[in-house]
Amino acid sequence: MHLISRAREDALRLDRGLIPALRRLIDPERDKPVLAIDIMSVKVPRAIATTPLGALLPLMGDTDVEAVPILENGKLIGIVIRTDLIAAMARGLARESV
Repeated sequence: MHLISRAREDALRLDRGLIPALRRLIDPERDKPVLAIDIMSVKVPRAIATTPLGALLPLMGDTDVEAVPILENGKLIGIVIRTDLIAAMARGLARESV
C-alpha cells in the first residue's frame, strides 16, 4: 500500500476529501505518526541494471506499479518511474524520426 492509497482509504472511511486525509496522514502533530512501514509495499517488481527497458513496460503498464527499484547484489542502486519510461520512449521516437 502506498501513501495515496492509504489517504484514499482514510478519505472514504472518514468521509472527507483526499487532500484533508493526506494532510491528516502526514501531520507531524499526530498522537501516533504514520510510519513508512504502515504504507510501504515490499511486494513490488524489481529489476537489475541490465534489465531491458522493454521488460519494465508491462510491469508498470499492466499494474498500479509506479516505480521499479533497481537492485545490484541485493542493494538498491536506483529506481525507474513511469515518466522515465515515457521519456526514454519519446527520445527513441525522436531519434527514429530524424
